[in-house]
Amino acid sequence: MWRQPVASRILIVDDEPNVLSSFSSLLKDEGHMVVTSASAEDALKKAASQRFDLVLLDIQLPGMSGIDFLRELKAVVSPPLVLVISGQADIPTALEAVRLGAVDFLEKPVQPEKLIAGVNSSLQLAAAERQRHLMVEAMDDRSRIIGESKAIRGMLRTVSQVAPTETTVLITGENGTGKELVATRIFLESARRTRPFVKVNCPGIPESLFESELFGHIKGAFTGAVKDYPGKFAMADGGTIFLDEIGDLPANCQAKLLRVLESGEVETLGLSERRTVDTRIICASNRNLKELVAEGKFREDLYYRIGVFVIEVPPLEARRDDIPVLAGEFLRRFDPSGTTRLSPEALAYLTMLPYPGNVRQLKNIIERLCILHRERTVELWDLRTDLGTTPRDEGDSGATSLADSIANFERNLIAETLLRTKGNISEAARVLNVGRANLSRKIKELGLKTE
Repeated sequence: MWRQPVASRILIVDDEPNVLSSFSSLLKDEGHMVVTSASAEDALKKAASQRFDLVLLDIQLPGMSGIDFLRELKAVVSPPLVLVISGQADIPTALEAVRLGAVDFLEKPVQPEKLIAGVNSSLQLAAAERQRHLMVEAMDDRSRIIGESKAIRGMLRTVSQVAPTETTVLITGENGTGKELVATRIFLESARRTRPFVKVNCPGIPESLFESELFGHIKGAFTGAVKDYPGKFAMADGGTIFLDEIGDLPANCQAKLLRVLESGEVETLGLSERRTVDTRIICASNRNLKELVAEGKFREDLYYRIGVFVIEVPPLEARRDDIPVLAGEFLRRFDPSGTTRLSPEALAYLTMLPYPGNVRQLKNIIERLCILHRERTVELWDLRTDLGTTPRDEGDSGATSLADSIANFERNLIAETLLRTKGNISEAARVLNVGRANLSRKIKELGLKTE
């Protein structure tokens, strides 16, 4: 029999003293920590002030009912899972409780072995939910969009506006700009953030397997189908599916996808009945879909179905002010010790390089530097030698000079630090490791505001 590896905290809610006593004794013998309540009102107070892994809830209670308790429990931060205990006459109500979020119900009288099995099963589910939340938090940390440029601030505002809705989103932009990152942010800021997030690389699916990969198949549906496979849309049921590089889909696959997007129904290969899925759809493309439609390479009806709301991710060329911040973030990722640094001249040089590969290219450059020059300061001549790349101003009299780039970087760094320290010059000087008097002079020279 499965046992919870760490003692779980269980709240038992029942107005029968004998039930509280017997359930409590049984679960304590199983190694759990048990708290009891004789009313839903008392149980809500305890749930709001203490952490519980599971609630055993009687439906028929004096005062507030078990159903009302379930509704009120949703307001509790990180509410525990609920296992309903009901009498024969309460079964329809117990089913309503399951619809309100209870994980299951047991019918009274409950045999000891059945109670233990039900509790263990629910605790397994609770452990899985905790793991899911931890994974979402880790994803949230990895998926921060770095930058303070006007272009990025505008895009982030748009993401925050559309994320809480159920609208289908199309993300456009060049390769390497971070379209998948934007899709992840939309997912994380939505009400579906604790549900599945399934990513599909459309060009990576062979045309012959497209239908099976997205919609699933049963064993024996075709040669090579050796076991049942649910398909990506079924995996994303209740959550979000991200269709990356949708512009590369063959015409036949576009038609199959359109049917699912219009009806919300998937037809598993080998089965006659269809399954309805509740899935939010986010698409991305580095190609101009309007041009593909005009050329007859992309279905117009599919384009309008996925392009309800379009977000364009700016290229790095349009957000060069973010290069110092991005470089600093990548340095921290590839060398958490903080001993690998960029000299001001090297950083200014990076701001002038061409970036056809966008943010991905900058990230790769920093990773390479952290390998070649670990635990020291990377100088300008190191970059010239390692990258063999000519910045935009060399041989281009109209481009920004190195001195101007350094000054621009200095201004951005001081302004960002003042923003973080809420205009406190002493604190900003400490963060920047410079004298307060020197920083005050520099702030005046640059015409920066401290309020």
